[in-house]
Amino acid sequence: MPRIHLLTAVLLASATCLPHAAAQCVNPSAGPDIIVGNIPSVTNYGQVGGTYAYALGTDACNLGDQPVLWVASTNQHPVIGQNIYRLEAGRFEQIGQSWLEHGFTALPLSTCCVCQGAGTTSALGVGCSDPYGSSLNGSQSGLGPRSEVNALTGSFMYPFGAQGQTGNAIYKRVQVAGSDVDPALRPTATYYAECQYVTPDDAAAGNGRNNASWRPLNRSGFNFQLTGTVRRMEPAVMAWQAADPSVDLQMVDIPGEGRFWVGSNCYQGAGNTYRYEYVVFNLNSHRSAGSFTVPVGSGAQVSGLGMSFPRSHSGEPYDNVAWSAQLLGDRVVWSTDTFAQNPNANALRWGTTYSFWFESTNQPEVKAATLGLFRPGAEADPLVSVCGPRAGVPGLIVTNYCAASANSTGSTGSITARNIDLTGYTLQLEATNLPRDVFAYSLASETQDFTPNPGGSSGNLCLGGSIGRVVGGAILNTGGAGSLLEDVDLNLIPQPSGAVAVQSGSTWYFQIWHRDSLLGLPTSNFTDGVRVRFP
Repeated sequence: MPRIHLLTAVLLASATCLPHAAAQCVNPSAGPDIIVGNIPSVTNYGQVGGTYAYALGTDACNLGDQPVLWVASTNQHPVIGQNIYRLEAGRFEQIGQSWLEHGFTALPLSTCCVCQGAGTTSALGVGCSDPYGSSLNGSQSGLGPRSEVNALTGSFMYPFGAQGQTGNAIYKRVQVAGSDVDPALRPTATYYAECQYVTPDDAAAGNGRNNASWRPLNRSGFNFQLTGTVRRMEPAVMAWQAADPSVDLQMVDIPGEGRFWVGSNCYQGAGNTYRYEYVVFNLNSHRSAGSFTVPVGSGAQVSGLGMSFPRSHSGEPYDNVAWSAQLLGDRVVWSTDTFAQNPNANALRWGTTYSFWFESTNQPEVKAATLGLFRPGAEADPLVSVCGPRAGVPGLIVTNYCAASANSTGSTGSITARNIDLTGYTLQLEATNLPRDVFAYSLASETQDFTPNPGGSSGNLCLGGSIGRVVGGAILNTGGAGSLLEDVDLNLIPQPSGAVAVQSGSTWYFQIWHRDSLLGLPTSNFTDGVRVRFP
């Protein structure tokens, strides 16, 4: 695609050093060193089937003492990735990613510092910058798959896959589900743009760990505009810490390989429940990650296990199957298939962030989490400091199970068993993400099962055997918050044959039914299920 060259503008720009920029080039890095100096523009492309498309502009800066190769029609040029993130109610998630724009021409501008020489259009000179507008980074014919790029070495195949191919409005561009950006569903959410360059000579010089930068976004309806200033050489996970200083970020370098960032934040939520939030960002590790393990104290009560990730799209070969989440004795483990089982499993690959969470009534303390690497290699899985729950009631195990179906809010209802008091023999059932002001009631059984759409409902019944309504079948209302909280007497669990008491060593299963609507017609739905094993 041709680019407009305005010689006068180039000469004026190359003679200008933006505020605070020159200091970045006083001590240049050894070799080529490309960074994202600015994210100057965003293009909104509309939506297809409820998925919205965006593109982000980038200004690349060379902070090194050697030019960066920018050779078109070869594998010796940068590729550019674009990501969008959301922070909402303390949870930081990547909600969209693009394919990669392949660079083809470098201009001699001065976004970061004074350009030291125009060089040629096949190299970005020392101190120079090069602009790729959002419409260019969203040009589908020049976008190639992430799966073809090794971010550690900067190597990629050329010609790249689907080169020259175009499609509908969302094809190859940053894709975000409408439910992730809808102001009506997420009125308090804030959003962030992140861009990253990968190129072979920058990686060979050992300068591939500062190539991502982020900038805040304003939302207007389903569109984005840029706001604030770019945070150079910082991955977007730092936006989480910038918004909440209690967030802990740890840099994890794999010897001889790439870099991850791991963030954690553990704090008291509603009532006596503590929220445990984690993110893992893979900057440039080719080995990628296939599991994340957080130790929990023996007997700690854990519920509401969840995770999120940006979907691969437009023909990328990777699965979009969510990682399994399990409480295995004294640890919570999220994992995908192993590399041996499926090389195209939903591993945490470069330029991508996955988020993980759960709740516990146990207070936080420092733990050593394990980041499980996906591709085989010599280095062992690294340990990283995070916060996690202290020990709890020995033998008491609380886990969620059984996938819920999305309800009319666009979210899935979630149930939590909390405040379990074995002296008073009570617990509380809490449900969130439900439709507002609808009827609901709790169910209990000693049998786990899975029945999709029972009685024509829109959800899944996760109980079997003898099922009773908790608290004698009381009908509750979700109120304006779309949630409910119910006290349960463990001596009186209603069953069809009469109320029974929970016995030591038994396991009970709980779920919440609620009214719902589908296409404007009345129906019903369910939360997921929660399993409680009593000591």
